[in-house]
Amino acid sequence: MPIISQETIQKILDETDIVELIQGYFPLKRAGTNYLALCPFHNEKTPSFNINPQRQIFHCFGCQAGGDAIKFIMLYDNLPFPEAAKNLANRVGITIAEEVYDPKQQAKIKARGELKRMQRSATEWFHRLLFKSTVAQPARDYLKSRGYSMDVCRNWKFGFAPEDQRSFFDWAREDGFTVPQLVDGGLAKWRDEHNPNRGAYSFFRHRLMFPVNDGMGEPIAFSGRVLSPDQKGGKYVNSPETILFNKSKNFFGLDKSKRAIIREKKAVLFEGQLDLISAFESGIENGVAGLGTALTQDHGRILKRHTDEVVLCYDSDTAGLKAASKAFRILAPSGMLVRLALLPDGEDPDSLIRTRGADALREIIDAAPEFFDFQIDRRGSSLNQGPLRERLNFAKDLAADMALIEDKMLQDSLISRVTVRLGVGEDEIRKLVRNEMATQDRIKKAQTRREAAAKNRSGPSGYGGRPQNAAAEPEPEPVTEEPIKIQSRSIRLLCKALLTNRECRSSTSDFPIPGFFEDLTETDFLIAVWKGKFDPETPSSVNAFIGMLPAAQQALAASLLNEDTATITPELARECLTALRKQSIQNRIAVTKSQLGTPNLSGDQVILLNKQLLDLREQLHDSTPALPDVGLF
Repeated sequence: MPIISQETIQKILDETDIVELIQGYFPLKRAGTNYLALCPFHNEKTPSFNINPQRQIFHCFGCQAGGDAIKFIMLYDNLPFPEAAKNLANRVGITIAEEVYDPKQQAKIKARGELKRMQRSATEWFHRLLFKSTVAQPARDYLKSRGYSMDVCRNWKFGFAPEDQRSFFDWAREDGFTVPQLVDGGLAKWRDEHNPNRGAYSFFRHRLMFPVNDGMGEPIAFSGRVLSPDQKGGKYVNSPETILFNKSKNFFGLDKSKRAIIREKKAVLFEGQLDLISAFESGIENGVAGLGTALTQDHGRILKRHTDEVVLCYDSDTAGLKAASKAFRILAPSGMLVRLALLPDGEDPDSLIRTRGADALREIIDAAPEFFDFQIDRRGSSLNQGPLRERLNFAKDLAADMALIEDKMLQDSLISRVTVRLGVGEDEIRKLVRNEMATQDRIKKAQTRREAAAKNRSGPSGYGGRPQNAAAEPEPEPVTEEPIKIQSRSIRLLCKALLTNRECRSSTSDFPIPGFFEDLTETDFLIAVWKGKFDPETPSSVNAFIGMLPAAQQALAASLLNEDTATITPELARECLTALRKQSIQNRIAVTKSQLGTPNLSGDQVILLNKQLLDLREQLHDSTPALPDVGLF
C-alpha cells in the first residue's frame, strides 16, 4: 500500500516543472509545444523521448518508458517510488506526511535511508578530522604539496580516515550506527564473513578520503588515497558495492560537472579523481573520472544521457593508450564521438596544470583528434609505404573498431579514410569490417545464451545463486515494464476521455461502473480510471492518480496520454460507451450460442436459452438503448 498520500503527490507535482527537471539531466530540443531528446533508458539514434509540458509527463515511443516527474527520477536515479517522491519533495520544499504503509517496504526504505545518513555523517566526520586532528597532518601536508587550498578541500569535502580504528568505531557508536550497518555501507568489513562474532575492522585507514556522490550530490561511497609510499593496498581504494553504490554505474564528479557537460556538449574523461578536481578548479568543469574500474556499458549509457562527444584525457604511456582503446570499444557502440587527448610524456592533467597552466590542458583537449585519426596518424604514416601485409594487418586492427560504429554513414566515411591513408583496396577493408561485425554478433549471441543458461540453472526463484551469508547485492535498476496492450479503440478513447476531459469525468464520477464491463476484456484499466479521484484538467492531479497505479498501468497511461487521437468530446465518449455496450451484448450472444450447443440439454433449458438469445438480439438492434446506470447518458 502507498505510504504517501495522493494529495501530497499532487502537491509535489504541482511545484515541479518536468521540463526544467529533465533539462537538469540532459539537453532537450523544442518540437512544437513539446520537447524531444534521445532516450536515456535505451540506445537510439533518432530522438523518441517526448516531454509534454501541458500534461507534465514524458514518454518514449521506442522503449515505452513514461510517466510523470517522480517516475523519471525513479528510472533515472534508480530509486524506489517513496524515495524518488521524497527527493523531489526536498527540491521544492515540501514536507511529506506518511500514511498507512507496507511494513516490509517501509523497513527496506528505512534501512536505505539510514545508510544514506551514515554516508553523510561519515563524510562530515572525515572532513572534520582533516581540518582539526593532529593525526591528519600527513594528509594536509600532501594536499599542500599538490597545491590544493582549503577552499578546494571544503568544496569537494576532502577528508581523512585515521589509522586508529578505535576512534572510527567510537564515532559510529556516538552517531547511532551499528557494526552491521557499517559493513552494509562499505565502511567496515567482517574479520571473518562466516563468523561475525569475531568482529570487524575499518575499511579505510590512513587515507585521504574523497566522497563519491550520486547524481543529486548526496554521498553514497568513498574513494581513499594512500598517504605513505610503503602503505599496503592499492593507491586508490573504493568502497565495496552496496545497495547505494555500484562503481560500474557511477562516475566521480558527475554531480558537479553535468551542467557544464551539457553546456560544452562534450565530456572529458579523466583517469583519476585529483586530475578531475584540478581541471574543474581551473575552469575545465565538464569532466568526470572513473572509480578504479574498467569502463562499462553502463558508464557509456550514463555519458550518452548528457552528451554525444567524449574526450579521453589519458596518459601517453602504453598503459594509457591501452586504456583509451578499451574505452573506445565501450563508448563507440553507444553512438558517441570519441576523441583522444594525449598528454606530454611524464605529465598528468594535475601536473600539467601546475607547471604550464590550465590553458595548456585546455588546448590539448580542444585539439584532441578523433580516435581513428589518432590511430592512423600514429601508425599509418609509417606503414603507407611499407609491405602490404603490414598495412592489411593494421587495417584489420582498425576494422575491429570500425565494426563497433553503428552509424552507417560514419562507418563508410572511416572506411574511405583508411583506404586512402593506408593505400589498400576499399573492398578488402569492407570485407574485414563485415567479418569483424559477424564475429562480434556471434560473441553477443553466445553471451546471451550463457546468461540465459545461467538464469535457468538458478531457477525461477533464484535458488542456487548467491550464498546465504554473502554480502548484499545492489538493488537492480528499475525495469521499464512492457505496457499493457489495449486493442479496443473504444476502450482506449474512453480511458483518454476520462483522464483528460473534465465534462466526461464529471458525468461518471457519481455513477457506478457499468455492469456490462464484466462481459468485456481489456477493461481493468478503464475500471481503475472510472473509480479514480482526480481532476482531468489539472496535470498534477492526473499524474498523482496515475502514480498510485501498478507500473504496467502507469506505462499504459503514459502511452494513452501521448497518443494522437480524435478530439476528445463527451459525444465521442458516449459513442465509445455505446459501442462497448453493443460489444458486450455480442459477447453474451456468442456465449449463449455456445451453451445451446452443449449436449444433453433439457427442453426447458433449450427454451430458456433461446429466449435469452432473442432478448439479446433485440437489445443489440435497439437504436436508442436506455442506460440508466451510466452517467454519460
